[in-house]
Amino acid sequence: MTTLLPIDPAVSPQRVNRILTISASLLPEEITAARRARRAGLWVAVVIVIVAGLCAAWFAAAYQQKQAAETDLEAASVTVADLQREQAEYSETVRVQNGITTLSGQLEAVMANDLDWDAMLDTVRHTGTRSGVLVGGVSGRLKTAEDGATGSNPLPGTSNEPLIGSLVVTGTGPDKRAVAAYVDALAKETVLANPYVTSVTRVAESDNLVTFSLNADITQAALCGRFTTDCQATGGN
Repeated sequence: MTTLLPIDPAVSPQRVNRILTISASLLPEEITAARRARRAGLWVAVVIVIVAGLCAAWFAAAYQQKQAAETDLEAASVTVADLQREQAEYSETVRVQNGITTLSGQLEAVMANDLDWDAMLDTVRHTGTRSGVLVGGVSGRLKTAEDGATGSNPLPGTSNEPLIGSLVVTGTGPDKRAVAAYVDALAKETVLANPYVTSVTRVAESDNLVTFSLNADITQAALCGRFTTDCQATGGN
């Protein structure tokens, strides 16, 4: 059976359904502090695990890079060893090449004052062709260290090249005018400087033939050879 109790008319429905907003924490302060400490410890543990994971990942990457570098170093060492073995097979060739290079340098230094007399003779002969002069003899010499020590200096001339020697040229020509033209042509050659006639004599048996003798200086432009500058005859232009 259910017994119905009368409703107090003094209490309205609104008052019956109202929830009180008053609250109070009845937990002791020690329990609350312990819970905070556990939460803080949990976050610290999480941070430690994350940092440890990052360190482990960094260590693994560094280790892999180290292994790759060691592999590359080993491969490079093998390549160097192979190249050294191959180089040993051609050591004699390399030695010969180095010897040739050294010898070429020494020859260039020794032959720096070399003069191609064939080219000089061609220049002297061919220069006189246009004027009708026939060269009969050429005598030449280069300056030596003793010449410089004694102060034997040639006469100043129009050439800007240093003078390194002298020539004596003898020959025949149709007349004195042809000999003079020959001297002017020699003066235009870069390998010669300061040509001048020392004697001109008419041949008694002929009215159109003279013999002559002239001197000329050799300039530094005449220096040439196999190991320096190629030699070329410049006369006859």
